[in-house]
Amino acid sequence: LWPGQSSYACRAKVPGGGELPPEFVVILDTSGSMNLNIAATKADEDWYFKTRPRPAADDPRTIRMFSPQTRLDVAKASLSGMINNLHPDIDTRLMTFAGCSQQPDHGVFNAARRGQLIDGIQRLNADDGTPLASSLKKAARTVNGRDRDAVIVMFVDGDDGCNQNVCKVAQTIATEQPRLRVNVVNIGDSSLSDCIAEITGGSIYSSRNASDLADALKEATGPVSECE
Repeated sequence: LWPGQSSYACRAKVPGGGELPPEFVVILDTSGSMNLNIAATKADEDWYFKTRPRPAADDPRTIRMFSPQTRLDVAKASLSGMINNLHPDIDTRLMTFAGCSQQPDHGVFNAARRGQLIDGIQRLNADDGTPLASSLKKAARTVNGRDRDAVIVMFVDGDDGCNQNVCKVAQTIATEQPRLRVNVVNIGDSSLSDCIAEITGGSIYSSRNASDLADALKEATGPVSECE
């Protein structure tokens, strides 16, 4: 079970290991709030999404909130760098959001198809709700997590927005899939999704600085990245 503290890549250098590479899933939040500027706060979100009627598009605060660089812009850049740093043995599954009822599974990409994966990420758009619990449950079903290590990295900007209990899902994972770790990279103000990492033995990374986020994602994918 997660021998030592090194990454798979570092352990793979030891002769005679014979270890299977960890299974790896990225869940990228593509909910509507990912269209917000990376510096937007929870107060900004509440003002815009909860005010009725919705604030005007030409309101100075609205303009600032939706100006580049958006959360999705930063996510795309950070993920592209992360993918290029993965160990060649690691296959990557990508999942995103399409409202509360759907969590598209874009498939598994091996090392030879990483360019295709990066291109696909660059074409993604953000819209609709945030089904954190449903996406985590679906992602967990795609990996073993019992007899083989697995890592899920969730790149999100808030908590579940679809009336589901993500902490309860994490507890089920911890009980049934003890070799599955979920790391959370949070670019929003809310800490309600932190329980996912805390319960599954993963780590939490939180920042709204583009450079810091790239470093956070590098740490979050350490178990499946190249040995340094």
